Amino acid sequence: MPPDDPEPIPGLNTSASPALSRSVQAQIGQRLRQFYDALALGEQPVPDRFIEIINRLDGVKGEKQQS
Repeated sequence: MPPDDPEPIPGLNTSASPALSRSVQAQIGQRLRQFYDALALGEQPVPDRFIEIINRLDGVKGEKQQS
């Protein structure tokens, strides 16, 4: 396996057809882009849960840098 290839996920059958149709995937993608665009432009506040996750990740990152 080349070094740039991600390791396979156990139990994941990559040869199977997708669980969602292309149109459903496109609709989900469009809604996510709209949501993130609204966040980036400041039209919507960042959800508290996102802020909590970011703060926890920053704390872990800071602990690793101090080691």
